[in-house]
Amino acid sequence: MTIAPESHLAKLPITEIQETIRSHSQPLFEMLPDVRMKRVLENMLLGILGGQTPVITGMARQSGKAEGETWPVAKSIYRWLGNERLKTQGVYQGLYQVGQQVVEREDPNYLVVAVDPVNFEKPCTEALEGVSVVHKATPPDLSGHARLARGYPAITATVVNTQVPATSYANWFSYKTADFISQNKEVEQAFETTCRLYPGRNVRFVGDSGLDDQKMFAQVVKLEQEFIFRVSHLERIVEVYNDRLDRWETETLQDLVDSVPHQVTFQVLFKHAGETRFDTVHFGWFMIRIPGTPTLLWLLVADDETLNRQLVLITHIPLTCVAAVQQVYNDWRLRSRIEHGYRFDQEQGLDVEDMRVQTVDRMRRLFAVVQLGIPTDRDGPYWLLQGISAVIVTAMTLSFVGLHPFPFQEFTCG
Repeated sequence: MTIAPESHLAKLPITEIQETIRSHSQPLFEMLPDVRMKRVLENMLLGILGGQTPVITGMARQSGKAEGETWPVAKSIYRWLGNERLKTQGVYQGLYQVGQQVVEREDPNYLVVAVDPVNFEKPCTEALEGVSVVHKATPPDLSGHARLARGYPAITATVVNTQVPATSYANWFSYKTADFISQNKEVEQAFETTCRLYPGRNVRFVGDSGLDDQKMFAQVVKLEQEFIFRVSHLERIVEVYNDRLDRWETETLQDLVDSVPHQVTFQVLFKHAGETRFDTVHFGWFMIRIPGTPTLLWLLVADDETLNRQLVLITHIPLTCVAAVQQVYNDWRLRSRIEHGYRFDQEQGLDVEDMRVQTVDRMRRLFAVVQLGIPTDRDGPYWLLQGISAVIVTAMTLSFVGLHPFPFQEFTCG
């Protein structure tokens, strides 16, 4: 039965795509207990790329007919997701080992790791295991504000200063399951897992305003690593050193940010939604500490003159020169790559919110498989995904037609 499909598929680079999938995912393949599971995983990855979907039947439609019709392939994927011999933590460990290979190959001087929580929406869902109420800002409600929706929270940590972003932590969780402690504990786990995966490497954690918390600062310092987080609590009381009077003085962070002098100005290149522009950005910085703590912290204030907006970053990396300021600012900007990845996973790319399995454990496994993609800006993977999808869809169509030819003589005219 496979002779006809093989003659058609030989003209398309399906074999090369399969070899690339095996090579990229080899650490995860090696952790699977038998050959059949490896073959099912390969079909899943082909299906996710070809169908641009995490829906099981959508994946199965893109598998070669040499593996059987759509429904048997779909059943094998469902069995894979629910197989008790396969440990979910092992799937994630395979994902992390893929990232380790990327880091080892590119070998940056230090790792910039973006840690970011995200909420995935499951509209019209009430009875799924662990479904929670989550806060969604995109898309907004009819008044343009964030809204509450049913879904699941997740968190990822991603090495973003490598050419291929590498996942160092990922978890899909629920506020209602017994294994959930707190979201802060999930963030702490992301820090610790990243350091465990990359011992001996300097790690610089970057994050948005959700990580602006003294507990987060202390956790990173305890791990002897670095952090750059966006400030959200400008009402915080801090101490600033007065050089003239040689003493620490108490001020509100907002007052300090409002009065900081600009010390340097740069033209900064921004790329967003396919557009490129130069903005004029003024920088000012100063040293602070939180009352009752010995750790010296630094505030970097970046005023975008072009768009009339302000960015405030907090770090314990000493900002003693312009070069250090530039490096901190550029490293924090790399975290936007994880946001592009979320959009790629959620929206026009892989649409991970559409997964239709019914247990949290199966959702976690499927989430890990989707993360084996290459999230980055739309100019790269969106076009690449469209090309790969077109090749796979063409190959599967020819494969189907080879086994089920159109009845030209009996049921057609002309």
